[in-house]
Amino acid sequence: MVALATADVCLAAERRWQTGTWGVTTTTVKHRNVRRYVIETAALRLEVEDTSPGPRRPIDAVIGASVTFALERKTVYVREVPGGERKLRVTKKVKQLPGRGPKIPTYAALGGGHLVRAVSREGRYVTLEDGSIWEIDPVVWFETVQWEPLEQVTVRSIPEQDGFVYELDNTSEDAGAPARYLPGPQPQH
Repeated sequence: MVALATADVCLAAERRWQTGTWGVTTTTVKHRNVRRYVIETAALRLEVEDTSPGPRRPIDAVIGASVTFALERKTVYVREVPGGERKLRVTKKVKQLPGRGPKIPTYAALGGGHLVRAVSREGRYVTLEDGSIWEIDPVVWFETVQWEPLEQVTVRSIPEQDGFVYELDNTSEDAGAPARYLPGPQPQH
């Protein structure tokens, strides 16, 4: 058993990990629950499905959110937080035309003067006073979970880091957090 676990860890370390964005639908096929997901990069659009037997927690896929994955033939391995990975079966692989990859949503109100309205229980999402919702880089959830309503925030663009192109700078706490703007239907906190 120890040898098998060690082999799995070694294989995971050797995978060619890359970043894309999520699209997701849940559907029933032939009287069984099959969760289907879409992963997009600038070069590929992958349709994948989770056919794991028995009741299994769905992948926490937020449309437009970043996903770290490795593609190996007809299998996609998705990194999950914390640690671990999920094995999915590729059902369709389409090459993207240049310039047709996933679009990064833009936020028009860059700068200071923002206030924290709410922070999710684990620090993953921050809502500002204008109703904008931000997904935070998992590396700094331990900081954002401590942010309080009405603390002052500056929103700025940053060079892309694992799919995060904005930073929420909590000027009240002197703490910055790489973030992703989530327009449209929002995740449940």
